[in-house]
Amino acid sequence: MEQYLAAHEIRVAWLLFVCAFVLIGAGETFRPRKSLRMSTPRRWCGNAILAASVVAADALYPIGGTAVAFMVLKNPYGLLNRASVPFALRCALAVMVFDFLRYAEHYLFHHNSLLWRIHRVHHSDRDFDLTTGVRNHPGEVILGQAAYLAAVALLAPPPLALIGLGIAVALQNLFSHANLRLPEIADRSLRPFFVTPDMHRIHHSERFEEQNSNYGFIFPWWDKLCGTYRALPADGHEDMRIGLEELPDDRSANGLYLLTLPFRDLANTASPAAPGSTAPLVDNNSVAL
Repeated sequence: MEQYLAAHEIRVAWLLFVCAFVLIGAGETFRPRKSLRMSTPRRWCGNAILAASVVAADALYPIGGTAVAFMVLKNPYGLLNRASVPFALRCALAVMVFDFLRYAEHYLFHHNSLLWRIHRVHHSDRDFDLTTGVRNHPGEVILGQAAYLAAVALLAPPPLALIGLGIAVALQNLFSHANLRLPEIADRSLRPFFVTPDMHRIHHSERFEEQNSNYGFIFPWWDKLCGTYRALPADGHEDMRIGLEELPDDRSANGLYLLTLPFRDLANTASPAAPGSTAPLVDNNSVAL
């Protein structure tokens, strides 16, 4: 089964991605959470340029995580390929470990000034919808993929776990960035187990202290365990402003400009959580478990 899924991984992932994009896009259209400030066609065009550059950057790697996982499947030093551990447990552990590594990497991109220059491209979107989830700088993908492949080589997780996780991350990236008004009971029921749009939207606030919260990708547990969880934005979801204070204009929708953004100096270039910054990581008065 692993071999079959690996052979068709890209096709299956793209099919599910397109279906999710259509369904979530329809949900945003009929049940939007917030009114958008910018022209949607212009934003989507800029985000599409970034998404295309990300696909090109990912193609620079001759093999992906699943291929590496097959290569190290028999590695006696792998931490997640022990035959003595039940296969289902190894898969579950792999999903948990790699989701935590994504949390840690995300945290690092916010706390290092050089990495923040790259990651702020993702945060520069002045609106928040499913296309924000594919709005990344290719430099972030190049660095992130290198770290991911190294982790796969070291931990030797089951390939099946990586296939499932890769698809889940792609779909969750759309869902967690959706401008979707979930029923309150649905958000409350999902939030203990998965990152919801209302939870992740706080991370895209203009407020520095809110940008440095809710780093999780799939599971919210790491934020809660590490003290970076924030339940509500200070200004409420309707009034909170999204994006970067130092990039408040239409340049935030210009894909070609955004590709050069890491090399540009704005009013506040340093990471909001970098050493020497006076911005708090989390305002404990508004943190809720």
